[in-house]
Amino acid sequence: MLFRTVYIGVGSNLGNREDEIQAGIHALEIELVERKAIKSLTTSPIYETEAWGMPLETPLFLNQVIALETDMDVQLLLKVLLKIENDLGRTRLGEGYSNRTIDLDILLDRDLILKTKELILPHPKIVERRFVLQPLCDLDSEMTIPGYNCTVGEALKICPQKPEVRIWAHTHTSR
Repeated sequence: MLFRTVYIGVGSNLGNREDEIQAGIHALEIELVERKAIKSLTTSPIYETEAWGMPLETPLFLNQVIALETDMDVQLLLKVLLKIENDLGRTRLGEGYSNRTIDLDILLDRDLILKTKELILPHPKIVERRFVLQPLCDLDSEMTIPGYNCTVGEALKICPQKPEVRIWAHTHTSR
């Protein structure tokens, strides 16, 4: 398989959120290097936002997007991400949104449109989530989102302003 860019959303709202994000990215990089399945990894800035679709008292999230040049099959990549989440203490509480130490979501894989039981690409509701679009835009604002007939930058312009997405300043404290 040829190397291509896959975009992965990374988020955390529990523990030392920034450390959790860095641990997730580091674990992914180690896994891909061991498999000789990585050419490069680029990160967006980190953003802080209120929890999307969760109660107001939910701890604030930190979110980031990584651009990963890999030749790993997307289904195998999903398994690797789920294992890393599990290894880093993520517990899944069934359907719906929940607090998490780490969240690793495949957002886009080139122009791939995919719908399986385990994975939907592009990631569902990608165009409704400013906390995904803003860091994705930082990496490639001109990239077209498959199936949406718009670029990441265009989607960001029409995305709801709330919840507000703020660049993370390391001196911030969460609720």
